[in-house]
Amino acid sequence: MIKNEQKYLEWIEKNGVGKNDYVASSAKSYISYLNTVSKLIGEDISEINLFDENCVNEIVNKLNGLRSSKSISNYKSALKQYARMVQNRF
Repeated sequence: MIKNEQKYLEWIEKNGVGKNDYVASSAKSYISYLNTVSKLIGEDISEINLFDENCVNEIVNKLNGLRSSKSISNYKSALKQYARMVQNRF
């Protein structure tokens, strides 16, 4: 589960994430990535465990070996955006 999911969706749309992607629902794919990460690590994604680059790296380390490097790269992009949102106080 993603805490503040709607705010995250608004954040990534406002900040142009995926605006050059060919996939129309690119912003929603970031939601999907975070939901997958949440399931894989067995934790909610929230401002408690994802608030800076160190948190991103800790979560990525938990994912290593669970998915392909391409998938983990996608997850990392979504994680970084969530951390940026938290740093900017939503």
